[in-house]
Amino acid sequence: MTNEIFTPGPDKDRRPTDQWLATVEGMPPLEGPAGTAERLLLLLHYGIDWKGGWVGERRTTYWDKLLPDRVLLAAIPAGNLRRFWREVTLALDSAPRNAAERAEVEALLRDKDEPVLEVLRWETEALLLRTRLTADAVRGQRHLAALAAQVDEHEDEVR
Repeated sequence: MTNEIFTPGPDKDRRPTDQWLATVEGMPPLEGPAGTAERLLLLLHYGIDWKGGWVGERRTTYWDKLLPDRVLLAAIPAGNLRRFWREVTLALDSAPRNAAERAEVEALLRDKDEPVLEVLRWETEALLLRTRLTADAVRGQRHLAALAAQVDEHEDEVR
């Protein structure tokens, strides 16, 4: 499996977070500072080294303890988004996996610092709930795509 979650196609010009958020039925992306915070948290989550990093060994507490604690520990003292991003990515062994994710992070970090940091500080649980819903939906879509590929492969063998 590659680092890409979706294959290039008509959506190749969309940001990675647009693609991920589109998988959640009935949950439109947030806008403004909350939207920036939501997208940064998605990029943080998908950048974690699940196989080689320490976070992968603590999956049982990731959503309820580990992730919220690390986000707050980075957001509360941060004076700007770049400092927040540096601290939270170092704490969780996370890094953008490809050029599209790097470009999106760079663009998001140019947003107004204080409004986004305030959302990260005061709406952490709600944002992480949305992040988890998105991750679950993406995982479900991956699973369906893998099943469809198996069916296609089987049909090719039968022909």
